[in-house]
Amino acid sequence: MIMTSSKAGLLLAAIVVSCLGAYAQASDIFNGRDVYDLHCQTCHGMDGQSLEPGVPDFSRGESLYVPDVELVQRLKNGGGHLPSYRGLLTDEELRDVIAYIRTLQR
Repeated sequence: MIMTSSKAGLLLAAIVVSCLGAYAQASDIFNGRDVYDLHCQTCHGMDGQSLEPGVPDFSRGESLYVPDVELVQRLKNGGGHLPSYRGLLTDEELRDVIAYIRTLQR
């Protein structure tokens, strides 16, 4: 079976996350991809490259250089073009999405 680069990247990211040790809170990048496809892809693009002006480009990763807890709060609160996901997605789902979008950096 031949693995595509995106699947290989997801597998590698899953291995890295699993090796981080007891202090890291494991996230499910595969669930994160499903949530991303449903809620984020419209504005941020299939591969994280933003499709609209002023929308963060996850393939560059610049907007991801902050702790997960801060990103979770941004997603919960929304702002600007970003809708609030408070009550729509759980903290676990938000952490899964964050873990997934970090795999999109080039």
